[in-house]
Amino acid sequence: MTRKMSLSTELPPVADGRPELPSGCSWQDDGSVLMVLGRPVSFSETSGGSTRKVDIPELVFQELTAGDLIDSTEYRTPGTKTLFLLCASTGRRGPAGENLLRSMTARDYKKAVLIIEVFISDGPQTGTSV
Repeated sequence: MTRKMSLSTELPPVADGRPELPSGCSWQDDGSVLMVLGRPVSFSETSGGSTRKVDIPELVFQELTAGDLIDSTEYRTPGTKTLFLLCASTGRRGPAGENLLRSMTARDYKKAVLIIEVFISDGPQTGTSV
């Protein structure tokens, strides 16, 4: 009697306990989140006297720092505070970063806000309070 043995190099998915992300978003090995935009965001870039159109099809969000949260307290309205945190997380700061994020579709913007909430959440609540 002979037996055939096969080996697979594919491992089953690892349940790592990270929070679920919105559709079109995925955790990266370094803990960042990749978000594929529903519609790429375009902007013009000027360099050396010439202008070219650049399409951004995805954004990468890094975990926020305590400094980002502290700095966000300078903003008076929830909208400007959220925009600041989005800029900080994506590394797209300043007027150019703000304009880029403001150009996203509303659906993509809402997904981006959910990613920020994942980064600043302290996890699911357990138990109940009265």
